[in-house]
Amino acid sequence: MASYSAVSHLPIRKQSEETNPAVAVENKEINNELSAQIDELSQDVSSLTEQPHNINQTISTILLKLNEICHDLTTREHYSTSLAFVIFNKILKIYIQILDLHQFVDAILHYDPKRHVHLLRKLLDIENHYDFDKLIQQMSLRVQRELFFSLFKQLDSSAKLISYLQNNLNTNLDPDRILINSCSSVLYTMLKVLNRIQITITDNDLEKYQNPVLTSIIRFMNDYFKNKEHLRVNEKNNKKLMKQILLFIANLTVKILTLRIFINIDYPQICLSWLSLSYLNATGYLLIISTLKDIACHDDGVIVLNKLNCAKIVHQFKNEALHVHIDFIIDKNMRELVSQMLDLILVLIVDPDVLFVEEVNSDAINQVLSTTINTSASLIFRNKWLHLSELLIGLMKLCANDNILDFILQKNGCLGFFLTTLRTLLSDIGKKNIDDVDIGLEVLAIMALGNILWSISFHDGYKNDLIQNIDLIKLLEELRESYTLNYTLAYIYIPQQMSSLKRTADGILHNLYLLLPSKLENQFNSNRKMTCSLTISYSHVNIDFCRQLYDILNAIPKLSISVDFNTGKYLWKDIVETLAQADVVVFLLSKDFFYDKSCRQELIYVTDKLKKLFIPIFIDRDFKPTGWLHKRIARLKSIQFDKTNLISTCEELLSMINEHLYMNISLVRNSLDIKQWSDKEVKEWFMKNDILPELDEFYQFRNGNELLLYAKAILAYPWINEYERIRTRFAEKFQQKNQNLTQEQFLQFINQLQILNKQVYFN
Repeated sequence: MASYSAVSHLPIRKQSEETNPAVAVENKEINNELSAQIDELSQDVSSLTEQPHNINQTISTILLKLNEICHDLTTREHYSTSLAFVIFNKILKIYIQILDLHQFVDAILHYDPKRHVHLLRKLLDIENHYDFDKLIQQMSLRVQRELFFSLFKQLDSSAKLISYLQNNLNTNLDPDRILINSCSSVLYTMLKVLNRIQITITDNDLEKYQNPVLTSIIRFMNDYFKNKEHLRVNEKNNKKLMKQILLFIANLTVKILTLRIFINIDYPQICLSWLSLSYLNATGYLLIISTLKDIACHDDGVIVLNKLNCAKIVHQFKNEALHVHIDFIIDKNMRELVSQMLDLILVLIVDPDVLFVEEVNSDAINQVLSTTINTSASLIFRNKWLHLSELLIGLMKLCANDNILDFILQKNGCLGFFLTTLRTLLSDIGKKNIDDVDIGLEVLAIMALGNILWSISFHDGYKNDLIQNIDLIKLLEELRESYTLNYTLAYIYIPQQMSSLKRTADGILHNLYLLLPSKLENQFNSNRKMTCSLTISYSHVNIDFCRQLYDILNAIPKLSISVDFNTGKYLWKDIVETLAQADVVVFLLSKDFFYDKSCRQELIYVTDKLKKLFIPIFIDRDFKPTGWLHKRIARLKSIQFDKTNLISTCEELLSMINEHLYMNISLVRNSLDIKQWSDKEVKEWFMKNDILPELDEFYQFRNGNELLLYAKAILAYPWINEYERIRTRFAEKFQQKNQNLTQEQFLQFINQLQILNKQVYFN
């Protein structure tokens, strides 16, 4: 394995007898002899297929020698932890190679089943005998990474282990029972090592392991939990293995950057189904809930969990299982910890308006605040299962809601707590090494606190307190420019609602009147032009809609469109310049816009400072503005976005611009002959407009003329009719891909057909 040579050179504390030079020489000779033996066995295994007639005898001999080596490693004191770890991993690799031979069971029967069980126990004894934890902690992150993926690759490539995880073995057959015991034992041993390794892992790292190994692991867990009530055979061993598997998956999902993979294999849905089972133990529930908490920390995870009614399931578990399950009744600390995580899940996934109304009954906001304060007192900013950053991200989302922010700040000392905690974290991170395990989490905690202070800075009653601690904002700016931050950001997941440190610092300073772009405020409309300068302000959660709108409007010669993804201007000084120079600002309003601090600052700046023409477009029909937004747009004419007809939205917007600026702007008609498109150009149209590629494969348009004819025919009727007509056939056609057609995916197709049908040309 790639990492073993690196492991063997780690500085490990010597055994006391090695201070004697004669003993040291003797030990070196013994170590060399053992290494030579294990290397020879590796070669023997590699050549097994070349000796088909004596293979059972050869396997028996190899297993016998492995047994002797394991015995030596656990009974003799000559071996360093480093060497023992190298030998241990090589034994594991050799054993898995033998396990995957189709003669394995016959060889075990020839060798002696009892002795084979003894070997498996001895292998685990090695892992328990030496301090592998300390050894792994001393490894560089590169070596740990090599070790992790070397072991994981072995698991992924082992046909027998995958077959075991897929429950393809029959417990009623003697040969399969031997395989089941072997697989469960070696899997347990591997997972114990893997669970000791703490490295950064992304979804790209895991993508090639999604099938079969991760899918098989999830299936194995699901089968176990759903049938646990009826299990009797090897129940103790099953419990031990399941704990390691759950811990392994929890360690992967806690990375957050890996969650796309687990969402793809429906793990959130499976986890929620496990919470409805009444017979799991407290540790099982804890690991499941911890994983759900990690999923809730990801924006895509929040969407999935809300679709699955997660809040209802969490409330039910909190109100019922926590009070009746015997484990939680006996262990009050466990019950409190699970309750804390359940509250955090609610804070992360439930709309703050809803959560605020429910607070009287659920007390989730109070509990998360209390847990945050208690966790901040830890020298390492965490308890066993929660890091301060996770809690602060929850509070950050809550504090974007003015009602909840007031509720929190009315409690004695909360503003002081935020300021003091930020100061402590900034001091601590200055002492960190770049490869310290929790440095990314501390950066997240600092960014969350900065965002909380930005939310607070919108409120006049707290500005004096912030001004008195303005040095903290300067420290934030210093951290932003540091190598620590730039290096760390590549390895942590940043929620969409969390703004960068630079944008946060600028936002706070602007709200405190310490960053005034006054020279720009009078630039508006200094000269009447023949063209209209239009700026679009939106939440980045809604970037797909914004791009569609931009693509249409940008083709109009009389419009000059400014939007951040086109101009590359994301800093506040650049944003205010763009806003000041615009003739009109379009705000794309949604719940996400309402809770976005950058959007809030831009709208307030346009309405209160520049007093400039702006047009609100509601892109979410269910969103009803309140508070700071409602008082600024209540009397204004606005546009309601029509999902089924984007063109009409654009025409209504142009009509309002023409009315206010006395201009005559209209959509540009296309001079390109779409009818002449080839099938390749039709495919390019699907790709360019982010239309589900399977729709192109489903309809198989041979040219642009067929596409236009279909558009004219289908747009004459409600789009839902066509959707209902084809969705079943679509699912059948792409059954092997497990690809269904959602209404949103079909609407994207319909919207682009409308644009095409009206021959609006945009690049």
